[in-house]
Amino acid sequence: MLVITLGDPFGVTIELLAGLLLRSEHTKRWPVVLVGSAWQWRDQTQRLGLPPLSFQLISSADEVRGPGLYFVDVGSAADAGPAESLSSAARGGVSVRALNWLRDVSPVPRLAVVTGPIDKHAAATAGFGYPGQTEFFADLWGQAAIMILAGPRLRVGLVTNHLALRDVSAAITKDLVVAKTLLLIQSLRQILGIQRPHIGVCGLNPHAGDQGLFGDEEVRVIGPALAEVRRTVGDSAVITGPLPADTAFYRGYNGDFTAVLAMYHDQGLGPLKTVHFDNAVNISGGLPHFRASPDHGPAADLYLQHRASSASMDQALTLAAAYLEQCGSPNT
Repeated sequence: MLVITLGDPFGVTIELLAGLLLRSEHTKRWPVVLVGSAWQWRDQTQRLGLPPLSFQLISSADEVRGPGLYFVDVGSAADAGPAESLSSAARGGVSVRALNWLRDVSPVPRLAVVTGPIDKHAAATAGFGYPGQTEFFADLWGQAAIMILAGPRLRVGLVTNHLALRDVSAAITKDLVVAKTLLLIQSLRQILGIQRPHIGVCGLNPHAGDQGLFGDEEVRVIGPALAEVRRTVGDSAVITGPLPADTAFYRGYNGDFTAVLAMYHDQGLGPLKTVHFDNAVNISGGLPHFRASPDHGPAADLYLQHRASSASMDQALTLAAAYLEQCGSPNT
């Protein structure tokens, strides 16, 4: 089953998905379940002038009967209005209810989820208790996750995700760096099929601390963690670092590394989005099911303008379909 949550309605997700699903073969191969506000879907596709898609309205995953397009309507009276006029709580509410619906389908053995971007502030206003969707899925499926942004030439994993910069240093522990490095190796193998990854690991400080001159996290935490990882993986992966972050991404982009592991959100995502803004995918690695998202936010500034690139969403759907294919035949 491929489940697609529609995220925040004040954005481009419905526009992108409506266009992609019109051209897609996914619904002929798998049950594709859209989860969001049916009112928003109909309103936005009509205002965009897009041809209507035929789908079956369901409320439970138990109602899915083979390949096709299904829709779970989690909308309410509060979000039945033009998305641009909705309150933050109303927009966040529909996003949160879509994610919470997944609690009913997590036991499905072959499950891939593609999530539309949420507005984190709106979701928090509606009671979403997680800093991001990666953390939601780690809690939902009961396993630690790593946030990975994968583009055509550069792949980046994160040790810490959505965290204030002032809190990053204290959060980086030896155990965390070990765990995230191993999760990145595992994810590159299982999701992207890279059997012997070469990981370049960034330091936290300028010049990777310059032997303690600009900070000691590299000597005290990151270096010992990587030594432990090397002992654990042997020659099944190559670990290089800690490296100065100002050169690590250039080397990753030019093929020295399979992926770069960054210590914090903007250290990794700034370089990644500079070179792959339209066509990278956000993957939650280390989980029992596949979850990916486009690498951009809701993009409210492009709402209903026919200007948004569908490349990242298309790549997320392609990776999800590839995951379902490798799980086995949909008829078994």
